[in-house]
Amino acid sequence: MKKLIIQILFIIPVLVFAQGNTDQIEPDSTRQQVEIITRDGNEYIGEIVSENEQEIVLKTPSDITLTIPKNKILKRNEFSGKVVEGKLFRPDPNKSMYMFAPSAFPIGDQKSYCRDFCLFFPSYNSGFGDNISVQLGAFWFPGMMIEDMPLVGSVKISLPSFAKAQFAGGIMYIRFPGFDDGTSMGMGFTFVTGTIGDNFTHASASLGWGYTRFEGDWEFMDDPILVLAGNYRMSDNFALVYEGWFLPDFEVDFQPMMGSLRFFGKRFSFDFGGLFFLDMEGLPFPLINFTYYLN
Repeated sequence: MKKLIIQILFIIPVLVFAQGNTDQIEPDSTRQQVEIITRDGNEYIGEIVSENEQEIVLKTPSDITLTIPKNKILKRNEFSGKVVEGKLFRPDPNKSMYMFAPSAFPIGDQKSYCRDFCLFFPSYNSGFGDNISVQLGAFWFPGMMIEDMPLVGSVKISLPSFAKAQFAGGIMYIRFPGFDDGTSMGMGFTFVTGTIGDNFTHASASLGWGYTRFEGDWEFMDDPILVLAGNYRMSDNFALVYEGWFLPDFEVDFQPMMGSLRFFGKRFSFDFGGLFFLDMEGLPFPLINFTYYLN
């Protein structure tokens, strides 16, 4: 009970912000915002005031009205973020994951990204439809041959959101290369996740049941793993991310916790943080994640 209380104390602030965040970060206008990129490389975001065959009249978040000829427009996209008090808040493209644990949010239909977790776990992640997210990756260490790399696959199915909450379930499997005697093994976990909040600030609780496979024998853990995680949006480009793992049969002082500062732009995000324990002496173990969004 003590270790669970400590984990909850870390996540309570994020839960409070997540529950009220949708009310606090309300858009200045309910009208659809668009992003326009012109042929000379300029980018404009705002709401369309009027449009005809020759031009678009755009009102920016700072209340500036622009007239843009259509023959100068290279690309036009819907802007899925928000404009709050004249400031842009782009959606966090990494909303489907924290440091390692998932949220209940899906990646999104026809959206995909490549991610490198702690330099040694590259993966490709893609959304299929509005609810299915798939991850394919491998663990790699310097000097390791390709045939010796453990391969990773996971699938997450997200249920439709309800009010400020969303739920998901999935499975991850890690296949280890075969041994010299021909035997093979693997391990992973199944999980269910609940997330409260929106694409800007949110918190999640996950329960996962670990399992192992040796040849044809499968064995599941008796007790689940609990993960509490949160993402607090500070500005258009920065967020704080926390993730705490509650592992069965581990003393409270050895429960792993992770925290990072996340920076993201239009096509990438970068996490810089650390892994630490309550009784840890010295600096946390550094954690560096890089994500590049393909579309």
